[in-house]
Amino acid sequence: MDLKKLQKELNKKGYNVKFANDIKDTGKLKSGILALDYVLDGGISQCEGGHRIEFWGKESTCKTTFALKVIGQYQKKGKTCVFVDAEKSFDATWAGMLGVNVNDLLMLYPDTLEQFGDMVAELVKIVDLIVVDSIVTLIPEEELNRDTNQPTMALGARINAIITRKIYNAIGSKNPTLIFINQIREKVGIVYGNPSTSSGGHALLHFYNTRIEFRNGKPIDIDKERIGYTVNLRCIKNKRGKPFKNMAVDVYFNGKIDNQKTLFFEAIKYGIITKAGAWFEYDGLKEQGKEKLMAKLTENQWKKIEEKIWKKVN
Repeated sequence: MDLKKLQKELNKKGYNVKFANDIKDTGKLKSGILALDYVLDGGISQCEGGHRIEFWGKESTCKTTFALKVIGQYQKKGKTCVFVDAEKSFDATWAGMLGVNVNDLLMLYPDTLEQFGDMVAELVKIVDLIVVDSIVTLIPEEELNRDTNQPTMALGARINAIITRKIYNAIGSKNPTLIFINQIREKVGIVYGNPSTSSGGHALLHFYNTRIEFRNGKPIDIDKERIGYTVNLRCIKNKRGKPFKNMAVDVYFNGKIDNQKTLFFEAIKYGIITKAGAWFEYDGLKEQGKEKLMAKLTENQWKKIEEKIWKKVN
């Protein structure tokens, strides 16, 4: 069968038919957070069809902080960004500290879930990144107009199913990034296995290319004062790369994300930095204690270490 001839005939009839090698893919964009890029298998995909990512987990696990960091990176690349502030909790000062240019960030405040769906279906055609914080707080119009004692079983999930279909259709051959921040829910009746899941219905779970779970790990204290947490990232679904990658990163309450510490331990893991007892060595530098070696490494050496790690990972 002549596939090119078949393609032409089908396209003449108004169908959208192409060969797999015609799908545009401009690689992956780094988020600026090594741990996040690692669990994403190299960064955020810029492939045709877009990258639809869910950040989900308990409250105060740095989901919004990571999303704002991603916005800052996109803006540095000259990309247009939108923030859907469904929780009405956006703090411009905090976002600015995390690297966001708030003068160049479009904010959306949809009144209902349906209005949100219509807005996003339009915007995915023309912007590069949309962050939704958070999807579960958007209220269906029918629920808004009912008394609180009137049940609305699975109403949001049914509307989300419609919204996802509209967004699929609107994206077409564009490559927008969508980050949906979501809350955790417990599945009823689960005796074995993990009962935790995210909210919004099954249509949303299928809609996401990638799902990343955020969990707080060990607290970081100095002189009995808590200054941050180790955040554990776990990729439980990835259709834009290898799934089931895990990594931890130290995040501080002042907004600092310790990429260097992550780099250091990954460099040991891949043999780029050698460890013998309490001694650490890289490129002729040898120090007793990781903090001493980390302090001696230059910016150029850190860059080379990161390049070597990505070569090993890929």
